[in-house]
Amino acid sequence: MGLLIKKKNFERALVDPRIDENTKRKIRLVQEVKKFTEEKMAMPKTRNYDSFVLLDDRYVVYAVTASYKDRLEPYLWSFPIVGKVPYKGYFKKSGAEEEKLELEKQNLDVMQRGVSAYSTLGWFSDPLLSSMTSNEDDWLVETIIHELTHVAVYIKSNADFNEQLATFVGNKGMEQFYFQKQGASSPAILKAKQVAEDSNTFSQFIGQEVKALEDFYAKNKNSPTLLQDREQQFSKIKNNFEQGCKPKLKTDSYKYFSQQKLNNAVLIGYKTYYQDLDAFEKAYQKVGGDWNAFMKFFDSIKKLEDPWKNLKEFNMTPK
Repeated sequence: MGLLIKKKNFERALVDPRIDENTKRKIRLVQEVKKFTEEKMAMPKTRNYDSFVLLDDRYVVYAVTASYKDRLEPYLWSFPIVGKVPYKGYFKKSGAEEEKLELEKQNLDVMQRGVSAYSTLGWFSDPLLSSMTSNEDDWLVETIIHELTHVAVYIKSNADFNEQLATFVGNKGMEQFYFQKQGASSPAILKAKQVAEDSNTFSQFIGQEVKALEDFYAKNKNSPTLLQDREQQFSKIKNNFEQGCKPKLKTDSYKYFSQQKLNNAVLIGYKTYYQDLDAFEKAYQKVGGDWNAFMKFFDSIKKLEDPWKNLKEFNMTPK
């Protein structure tokens, strides 16, 4: 990854003639979003997104995920601080491609994708990247809130929990940000609501399909034709999306799903970010939409052995 412009604070970026006016507008938007998360969403104050970096690539990182072919179980990498995670990132695309080839030689399902944003979990001051500002405003707002959620709460070796929490908070926070900024009847708030609704719709769909595929693997684990038969399951998932999920979607957020070539790594990627979002919605409603109470609860369970169990117990207890 090369850089056209070195990391510079927002004040300098906003007067830099090499940065276009639309990007400068988005820099100001990010400042608003960050202030909103600190004042309205109980997010900690950080130095994240106080500076800007212009990249010479569409993506900042290329991520690789992998899974075993005969079960929905991710291949895990282990790192300091974050623990075990189902993905590995490379700043150069060539590095991700080499990793993908090595994993395929081990007879694993693999997915490689470009990533526009990442979080160092508060260990460093993450800059706003040009790969982030090249996207639509609502995506940028959701992404900033998503990544700041990782700074506020991160549970070691529990990628699914972390990403689903951040996905929920990002969508909910984006909707509330636009409600405050532009009012209940603005086009932006309408789209924000539609994006959030689509996330819930897709979450329910992918949760059902993942469970069905897990059942398929459990029932056919000793079948000599398992790898051939699973292709029919992938086709069934796509058909279920086209017939049941896609007609319900109000935006284009997930409509590319049917164009993807499915394998276990691809489906685990979706599972990591979107399964069980309703559990976080229940917790949010349980605390009466109070972000301070919501964030305090998740901070209180981040060092416990089983956060999913704690979340379910919290949701089941009387108010």
